[in-house]
Amino acid sequence: MDTAGAAGLPAELVIPAEQNRNPNATRLVGAGATGYLWGVAGEGYNWTSYADGSTRPVPLPAAVRGDAQVAGTDVVTFVGGRRPVQRDMGTGEEWTLPIPSDQIYGGVYGRTIVTTEVVDGKVALHRLTREGDQVVDDVVPGLPEGATRLLVRGHEDAGGLFVEVGVGAKTVVYRLDASGLYPTALRGGVVTGSGEQVVQQSGGSDVLRVWNMADLSAPAHELTFPGLSRWEVDVLGVVGQDVLFRRISATGGSSNPAVADYTVLAVPVSGGPERVVMDRAAAIVAFEPDGTMLLGRAPENKNRLPSVYAIGAGTDGALSTPSRVADVADIPTVVEGMSIAQGRLHTIDRVPFATARLRRTDVSLSGGLAVSARTDRGLFNEYGGCDWDWCEEVQSTGDGRLAYQGINGTGLSVLDEGAALPARKINNDSTYQQPNDTMQASGRYSVVRIPGPESEDYSPRLRVIDLDTGKPVYTGPFQRNDMPAFTINGATLWFEGATAGVVDALDVRTGKALGRVDVGDCNIKDLRANSSDLYWVCETGASGVYGIATKKSVRLPAHRTAMLGDGYVGWEQAGVLSITDVRGGTGTRTVGKPANVVPGEGWTLDRFGGPLVYADKDGNTHVVSSGVPTTRLSVLDTDASASVNARSASWGPRWWLSKPAGSWQLTLRNKATGVTARTFTGGEARGTVAAAWDGRDAAGNLVANGAYDWTLSAKPADGQGAALAVSGAVKVTGGAAVTRDFVGNDGIGDLLAFTSAGVADFRAGTGTGLVDAKVSGSGWTGANSVTAAVPFGDVSGDRCNDVLVRVKSGELRAYKPSCGGALKSTTPFTKVGSGWNIYDVLTSPGDLTGDGRADVVARETATGYLYLYESTGAGAFKARVKIGTGWKGYLLAGAGDLNGDGKGDLMARDMAGALWRYAGTGKGTLAARVKVGSGWQVYNSLVGVGDVSGDGKADLLARDTAGVLWAYRGDGKGTFGYRTKVGGGWQMYKSLF
Repeated sequence: MDTAGAAGLPAELVIPAEQNRNPNATRLVGAGATGYLWGVAGEGYNWTSYADGSTRPVPLPAAVRGDAQVAGTDVVTFVGGRRPVQRDMGTGEEWTLPIPSDQIYGGVYGRTIVTTEVVDGKVALHRLTREGDQVVDDVVPGLPEGATRLLVRGHEDAGGLFVEVGVGAKTVVYRLDASGLYPTALRGGVVTGSGEQVVQQSGGSDVLRVWNMADLSAPAHELTFPGLSRWEVDVLGVVGQDVLFRRISATGGSSNPAVADYTVLAVPVSGGPERVVMDRAAAIVAFEPDGTMLLGRAPENKNRLPSVYAIGAGTDGALSTPSRVADVADIPTVVEGMSIAQGRLHTIDRVPFATARLRRTDVSLSGGLAVSARTDRGLFNEYGGCDWDWCEEVQSTGDGRLAYQGINGTGLSVLDEGAALPARKINNDSTYQQPNDTMQASGRYSVVRIPGPESEDYSPRLRVIDLDTGKPVYTGPFQRNDMPAFTINGATLWFEGATAGVVDALDVRTGKALGRVDVGDCNIKDLRANSSDLYWVCETGASGVYGIATKKSVRLPAHRTAMLGDGYVGWEQAGVLSITDVRGGTGTRTVGKPANVVPGEGWTLDRFGGPLVYADKDGNTHVVSSGVPTTRLSVLDTDASASVNARSASWGPRWWLSKPAGSWQLTLRNKATGVTARTFTGGEARGTVAAAWDGRDAAGNLVANGAYDWTLSAKPADGQGAALAVSGAVKVTGGAAVTRDFVGNDGIGDLLAFTSAGVADFRAGTGTGLVDAKVSGSGWTGANSVTAAVPFGDVSGDRCNDVLVRVKSGELRAYKPSCGGALKSTTPFTKVGSGWNIYDVLTSPGDLTGDGRADVVARETATGYLYLYESTGAGAFKARVKIGTGWKGYLLAGAGDLNGDGKGDLMARDMAGALWRYAGTGKGTLAARVKVGSGWQVYNSLVGVGDVSGDGKADLLARDTAGVLWAYRGDGKGTFGYRTKVGGGWQMYKSLF
């Protein structure tokens, strides 16, 4: 039910209490003259009338916490301690029958309490009754000489009960009634039945004896019940001329006598075949004074109410057809605990007299108030780590998880989003636990107070735990010994520091101080924080809210308990809940009356921009909008790694939000090129936004190694405030190797250089247009002397660039160094072919054919012809194709894509010093040349080194005749900017590639 308050008050949604079948309906206690009692001690008793089937609760007297008994009359006896209370259910009269200190309660019949006493080793039997205002203590005569044991043994009705008396090794069963105490022929053991007949099992045998109450000198009948001695038969009693019983087996019913799932059977007291009397019945029975048996029965239709039936006998002793005495009304669920965050409402729901369960209900994030159906997350008892009554406050972390500690601060447990109980145990650590000092949790962190070291007199300190790993991330010493208050919001820890009334904030990830708030001269006993405000309360009772952004404080009305919401405080005083707008818009208004005023048990609120929630006395749950505008959407905490190796893991960033988002988008762009690599989108996000990027684009191709910028945008679900926009960067390695990137997998091109001593150096590009650090490999002498090398793409599929090397013999090999590894003569290789010494130039301009694979261009020494070797992948090439003539005298360099068209280009310097660009066509040919510059005759080496400047555009390195290396930054349009000096001494290398 969704209601809007009068005078434009914010909306309120009432979730009706769930109605449940009463599990105690089949737990019958006893039957009187006009009605019967049912229920369980500590869970509530009820009295149902025979006349109209109406039921009313039977509250326990204030001073009694024990069982209740009914023995043949309408008087209920409440047993507990030494002052049993009796209540007449017909008249409502109530009185106390105190038990003398030397006596022990034994049983009751009618309104008479029977007690036992031991004096000097001898036993005595007493009857206590009430006459007017006096208690009459009547000592029962007739016990045998030497009696040492007394035990009330059942069949308590309006007239009397059975007493088992021990004399030495002998046991005698007596009947006690108004006429006194007299012996019977019954043997020791439980007596079952009511009215005129009782039954008793013969100890250790399958024999059942039936006795007439008029003559207890000998059994009237003896029956054999196979399985009786093995507890496979549960005898319920005698009605008329039949013994009623059930069989405890897979087909005969549960071993739990309160479960209504078995069949009642009957056999004649004189013997005969068994027959079915009733199905779906329980085994806890009561007998009316006339011997009619009452027992519970489950309904045929699950939508109908359970009922209590009567089984009686006619004048001829034959069983009558079972008749329904009364239906048992459903009972509402009781909410015993609650927590809400980001619109996720969790409640601890207990069906009275049954086990509590953890339930989740989602509150709508936009539009009118609405809730989803409840989902069950499991039993909240020992299987979940603890019972609600034996845990500290359960807290919603805001990212879908629940965290709680065991009683006395022992052990921390976390129930993860989507998981069912039992919860994940984080640790078994003990912590300090004081009033208003429960564990605090927000996002991925919880904070507790722990004892310090013995050397510091165990002075308390704070410990922040990562709920993902269970490991401490921050431990902070206190400078005060009176256990100051603390709270946490995302990654920000707030605590009262060295000076009373001064609250410090720090980042638990780094330990960095974030700020300080002085609330005045007071010892703070409680703190609460969210993204906009800090709530504090002093030991004197003064309290207020400090605006983190506004740096202004608002004092609050006097209250007993309070919780901080987004822009408001919910507080309780004298059993009434109120809301105060701390931003001054709507003031203070009354909300309602919770059945339980303890925060976290009877009421709570959503500190992440959501409503206040409470449960009323009828079990209904109220969801109340605050009516206060929420703070703009922001990020409380970020877990976004600055790098990822796509070969071994995905990049899994997470962002914790200050309030729910309605939709979000994460965009990753190559930092150098600006090209979008991947876009992730999502809808509603309650608490966190998370993504998993495997280093591939939308088509499933690996993205290039290097730096990527990410941008997260999100729209607030409630439509209040601006959209969220945050950004950062991540370095990708283990993706697709970038052209000529051999060192670092950083997306930056590198230079390959050989010394005369046979050392191969990869000189790493810096990303600023230079080359610097080197990775060296030796062994390139003798037969392995290098006559040409071509830094190539990944031909082996290991995500690392490879190198084509021609050795002295003219054999061309494809070497496969590891990512970031040196190029050595011992590096694994495959043979490409022989006879490659006919060429004086080998280089790779990139992809000339448009198939996405780098190709090789070779110039024949004798003819000056230019040939294309088209790559087939895996280090193999198709047959050569002549693509030009007259190329003698040119200094050539494969340059990659210089003009931004995605095709490889070739640079050539002629003998006059002019530099020309030959653009690839993508069809295996070169376009007409374009002059780039002149005066390049000063250089003896040109290398198309890929992108060394970090802007995504191919660059050129040139070494002059003096050994100085120069860098020319490509503009992406086919030309170069001004040269930059890399450094001198580069004549140390005999060749650059």
